[in-house]
Amino acid sequence: MYLPTNDFLFKKTFSASGQEALAKALIESILGREFLDVQLANPYTIEAYKAKGKPETTEVDFLAQDIEGRYVTIEMQVHREPYFLERIHYYAGGVYRKNYGREKEQIVPHNRYSSLRQVYSINILDFDLFARDDKEGIRTFVYRDLENAEVLSDIQPYNGIELTFVSLRNYNISEDERFKHWWSFFRLKPPAEDAPDIVLQAYAEVDEANLTEEERKMADLVQRYQHDFEAAVGTAMYEGEKIGEEKGLKKGLKKGLEKGIKQGIKQGERNKVHEIVSTMFKNGVSIEVIAQYTNMTVAEVEKALQVSEFKDLD
Repeated sequence: MYLPTNDFLFKKTFSASGQEALAKALIESILGREFLDVQLANPYTIEAYKAKGKPETTEVDFLAQDIEGRYVTIEMQVHREPYFLERIHYYAGGVYRKNYGREKEQIVPHNRYSSLRQVYSINILDFDLFARDDKEGIRTFVYRDLENAEVLSDIQPYNGIELTFVSLRNYNISEDERFKHWWSFFRLKPPAEDAPDIVLQAYAEVDEANLTEEERKMADLVQRYQHDFEAAVGTAMYEGEKIGEEKGLKKGLKKGLEKGIKQGIKQGERNKVHEIVSTMFKNGVSIEVIAQYTNMTVAEVEKALQVSEFKDLD
């Protein structure tokens, strides 16, 4: 059974050519506003996924543009990585600059900045960025006045960036009228009797029975990577706590735990990385894609493959 949060299945379901209606429905349920039309700016193909892990034109999971030229990005994130907020700002900023200087997009001729368009950055999170008991499971951040909380775009015409976070682990999001059916989908719970047809279509897209052998292989690979990553971090945390306790006896519990956890994570990930890299490579994933998924350089992946080869000989 594959969860729709699986990186491969998420792209297949919402960013493949022909899936514009699904993408539009998901976007509208999250942002709470209607879009006349949505066109996929970086359509998924399994060939592109196998070759690069992500379509070539962007680093975000999903990029779409509506009939008015506004951009929507969606990032599915199952693990919190260091500098996560900085990364999503970087991605949104890159999309915001896409139109800069395009003559046909300029509202005012020869004014390059008039070609810039609104960007809605949607981030679906399967980890706790905010408290789980927050009243709202969907939160949007914009530029506001610090004194009176006025929104800049409400005062002056302005095409800027909105950051929206969808917390799948929020205690209240399952009751959100706009998103509740999608929450059930991402958690792979049985659909409600009143679930819209478009949501039922999404269920069919991720049904293992409807996947090709090649698609199941890719979904398996991504799922295994996620499980290995979680296991490595969990083991590292456990070992780190033990190391931290020992060091805490000599240097103080707090400092010992912090250092022990860091050492444990580093050692745990090192023990797992060769196996993960080797498995991905044997399943036809390119070295460049492996580097993206494991946050390694190409040179580090190549070195890990050499180590794995020697281990196989033993």
